[in-house]
Amino acid sequence: MKTIINKIIRGKTKEEYRVQKNETLTLVYLVNSNDYIEIKSSVHLVGDGAKATIIGIVTGGARSIIQINTLQHHAASNTTSNLLIKSVLSDASSLKYFGSIVVDKQAQRTDAYQRNENLLLGTRSTATSSPVLEILANDVRCTHGAVVKTVDENELWYITSRGIDSARGRAMIADGFLKSALNDICLTPKQYKKIFPS
Repeated sequence: MKTIINKIIRGKTKEEYRVQKNETLTLVYLVNSNDYIEIKSSVHLVGDGAKATIIGIVTGGARSIIQINTLQHHAASNTTSNLLIKSVLSDASSLKYFGSIVVDKQAQRTDAYQRNENLLLGTRSTATSSPVLEILANDVRCTHGAVVKTVDENELWYITSRGIDSARGRAMIADGFLKSALNDICLTPKQYKKIFPS
């Protein structure tokens, strides 16, 4: 099992990974920027039984523009991929997410999932999500979903009724929203601390 944690704060990043027979890849992107970021990430599952988990934890502020393009390419049978991109956007920041799942004809018994969740803290922050599925095999399970939401006022009221000010309450909600991205993957304490130092 291989775990890769990439921190990105600005500029363009292009990466490509190949997951071989019975290998497992966990790929975590940490994106924190007030600038322009463009990420292109391709994961090719090329061996029978290959598995990949791709997690994106994104925070944007000021007038940051964040573009993320992902490809989950299933080129072999019995392969599994799970992708989750979560963003918290404040001020006038924006996220554009383009996600592709491609399943080749020979990649029978593929299981692929793609989800993008966005929490908007700023009145001018925006998020768009564009999923694309290209499926040539007939024995597959491929699903996708997207959510764009603001802070739940009932949840914020509950926190502030416990003596916590509104700004701190919003920060706690955003923190919990991002940390939940890691619920389904196994990380060592050292790896977790690398992602969330505080």
